[in-house]
Amino acid sequence: MHCRPFLRFIGLTLGLSLTAIVASAQSTVPSQATSLSNLGELLDRLPDFSRFGMPSFMPKDVFQFYSSPHFGDFIHRDYMRVPLGIRAKIDQDFDVRAELEGYFTHGLAGSAGYGLDRLVIGFKYDSPKAQPVSPEMTWSTGVDFITPLSRPPLDLIDGYRHIVPYVAVSKLLVPDSGLVGYSTLGVDLLSHTELPSNFGRNQLHSNSFTVSGGLSRDWKKFQTLLTASYSSTALLSNEYHQVFGLRPAIVFPLTRWQGRHTRLTATIGGWSIWGPDGHELGASGSVRVEFNYKPRSKP
Repeated sequence: MHCRPFLRFIGLTLGLSLTAIVASAQSTVPSQATSLSNLGELLDRLPDFSRFGMPSFMPKDVFQFYSSPHFGDFIHRDYMRVPLGIRAKIDQDFDVRAELEGYFTHGLAGSAGYGLDRLVIGFKYDSPKAQPVSPEMTWSTGVDFITPLSRPPLDLIDGYRHIVPYVAVSKLLVPDSGLVGYSTLGVDLLSHTELPSNFGRNQLHSNSFTVSGGLSRDWKKFQTLLTASYSSTALLSNEYHQVFGLRPAIVFPLTRWQGRHTRLTATIGGWSIWGPDGHELGASGSVRVEFNYKPRSKP
């Protein structure tokens, strides 16, 4: 009985250590072709896998508070970024989220001050549970609004607002092994702010679309994903640039308490990206903390 808290502590320590090791192994901060190719945001946009009787990557109660600090910033930057978010279910199929990211000097290098650098507001609609397309298929659609805030360090933002509508579909392929296929289609619409432009390596500089597809498998103790993506500016601008990406990842719980009110998960993955600026290869790790709250129903 008394060993369980100790084992959880050991698991948390090992998970954080492994995340730090992976973060230190990457030579640069990973760039993004568009905001649609970011792994964390991809998981947020996928339909709820719990409808297949499987654990969802982003389980949601009526209210969810979450944070995913960028521990790799201790090594790569003079400051640390900490996003804080809240997600609320308007009904069983529709939810809204707001995420505010701040940064502060961690004291291990130069001084970058502190402040707020990004705001994300998103709306998502999942296929109705009462009238599913089929027991083995779900879909979701939504839109995200992303904008920079104040005047943070230049390497934190690209200087543009992003409006990102999308649609996502998932299908249970092999029920016995928990194998799920998923696909997304989205558009990234840019509008310049008064801040200077600062695009990362292989980040597209104008309106673009992204198509991605992948496979996920539930291994009971953890989940694995392999996602391939293609982004292009060809149909939405007068430019013609394209980016290909391949992203394997492992998502596993570090601790889990009964009732799922608090959930701590780690994601370790890698990326291989081909784009206008050449080829990128690297690895990354992150930890996400969630506090879920569901009001008691009145008798």
